[in-house]
Amino acid sequence: MRITIAAILLAGCGLDDPPAQPSWQVDVMPVLAANCVRCHGYPALGFAAFGMRLDAYDSVEVVGLDAPISGAASNATLIAQRITKSKSRPNDTVMPPGRDLGDHELTILRNWAGNVDGAMKAPRGAGRSNNAEPALVVSELGREGTRVTFQYELSDRDRDLVVGNVRGPHLEGVVLDPEGVIGDLVSGKGTFVVDVAGVPAGSYPLTARLDDGADIDGPEGTDDFIELDLGMLVVP
Repeated sequence: MRITIAAILLAGCGLDDPPAQPSWQVDVMPVLAANCVRCHGYPALGFAAFGMRLDAYDSVEVVGLDAPISGAASNATLIAQRITKSKSRPNDTVMPPGRDLGDHELTILRNWAGNVDGAMKAPRGAGRSNNAEPALVVSELGREGTRVTFQYELSDRDRDLVVGNVRGPHLEGVVLDPEGVIGDLVSGKGTFVVDVAGVPAGSYPLTARLDDGADIDGPEGTDDFIELDLGMLVVP
């Protein structure tokens, strides 16, 4: 009898119904973080398609590429298509491979795709009302010739996925861009290398732009990133 009562109580503790208009930060990001971004992040792993990343809401500029890599928002329809096996192509791989998403997760992703707007993007939606900003620590590890190696640790108290980049002196051919993308950032610990060959001697400010999913500038805005001052890069 005790087991039966416990089972009934647990059955009544289900999740709330998935929202009709999911928020990227609150609803969609956790599903993708748990099931997709291990392969569909940056850089892509395994057989994951290059040219899109599901660890970011919007497109992200990365080192060495002329064009940003598209984020989840502009791939929402594709995500919704790939989480269900196609009846017309029954041999297509089901995503994520090796497991089935629960009904709650499936509905969140489908509802998000159902809200794709005229710009062919799913909305960011309202974020967490008490959102905590991500924390970033960057330090110089050493120099070898013109190459400067940095290490970083990027964390978030809310355990949100955080992506972004570091901006500083970068040569576009022979033209100096003092705010070029010189380092890629994702949640966790990592390193990046900056080659200052050809950069004139001087002190250059380094800044980071981070996106933890929060809607910073309202539903109509697109500059939803946090900018942090990282100090100066000295080029002798």
